[in-house]
Amino acid sequence: MKSEFMSTLKNTLYYVLAITTLILAANAYAQETSLSGAWVMDDRGSWEGLIATNSAQEVLTAFDRSTDDPSMRCVAPALIRTAESQPPFEIIEQDHQILIIYESFNVVRRVRMDGRIAPEWLPLSPIGHSVGTWQGDDLVIETTHLTPHLLNDDGFPFNGGPDARIIEKYSVSKDRLELEFKVEDPINLQGEVATRTFTYDRVPDAMFFHYSCDPLDATGWRLPATGNSLRDLLQWLELRPPIPE
Repeated sequence: MKSEFMSTLKNTLYYVLAITTLILAANAYAQETSLSGAWVMDDRGSWEGLIATNSAQEVLTAFDRSTDDPSMRCVAPALIRTAESQPPFEIIEQDHQILIIYESFNVVRRVRMDGRIAPEWLPLSPIGHSVGTWQGDDLVIETTHLTPHLLNDDGFPFNGGPDARIIEKYSVSKDRLELEFKVEDPINLQGEVATRTFTYDRVPDAMFFHYSCDPLDATGWRLPATGNSLRDLLQWLELRPPIPE
């Protein structure tokens, strides 16, 4: 009886040890591939395939960032330019959705993970309607229902029509996140797709702050410089509202 008991106990201990090892290994792997947490920009890759059509080139030629870039008026610059900003962003994984919260312009995205299709009445927006799927350990997000906006600071236009979409692929390796954007826009792109890749570092103790942007400050500081710094300053001050007594 004693030998049988010891044998059973030994087998049980082996079983518990094996299960514990598997659980620890799975947890370690999940931590290395988890998107959840705070991320901060490390590297901005260059655009590939961003070749303008004739109509897009006309827009680029006439573009004046001081008046044509909404971010200069404290308006969030839409999906890609928000993702490439310096302030950190946070990813929160849930069963039915993934939240992406950007400190920049206080933008919040909801990525549907339940296969939900956008209703016909859904209005267009700068961040659109995003649906995510897992492809192995990579998260792939397709975003549609986007308003026209800018893809870069030079004013490259994105049409936002029914044939235009943005596809993102998030790939994590430990504390490193690679994010690839693919843009499809037959109105403005000569090729089928333009791509750009960013990399981010995980920041476990990141601090997030409310993004404050005063339109008057933004408007004032982007006035065309005259070369006379005092005159430029006085022109900016004239735009400021009077200070309450």
